[in-house]
Amino acid sequence: MKLLCLSITLLLVSASIVTSQELSDIKNFLRINKEFCTGGQPDPGHLSKLKAEGVKTIINLRTPREHQAAEEEALAKELGLRYFNIPVVSNDPKDEQVAEFLKITDDPENRPAFIHCATARRVGAFWMIRRVLRDGWSIEKAEEEATKIGLRESRPLSEFARRYIERHK
Repeated sequence: MKLLCLSITLLLVSASIVTSQELSDIKNFLRINKEFCTGGQPDPGHLSKLKAEGVKTIINLRTPREHQAAEEEALAKELGLRYFNIPVVSNDPKDEQVAEFLKITDDPENRPAFIHCATARRVGAFWMIRRVLRDGWSIEKAEEEATKIGLRESRPLSEFARRYIERHK
């Protein structure tokens, strides 16, 4: 009996590792905690893998012109996932887009969520804002995590996030 329990446990653990490794194919994929993971643009096959990992919501920060957002939305909904598209232009993010992002991520019904853009730069900036305004983190600590997420070499997004935080503290 103990051997059977051990075998089942090992099988479940190895299946989880395989799924997680498959998700690591998503550029800059990062599991932040049990409620949020982030990354760059997923392939269509990644959506079903995200769902298998327990994700209930996809939050896309790309503009429709950058990628086939309508197709992604259709596939997500076909899989039973919630889908939100906040079309953020990298060098021109808007306050109202952050407000929408915070509203969506504040709602427990939208968790666990996968938040993405092309490379996770926009995700990093918006997540940095959330960490400071919702989780009480310091700007420095939030910016360090945002860099891990993908906010690198994007001065306009970093500056936008800092200004937004200062105006809304």
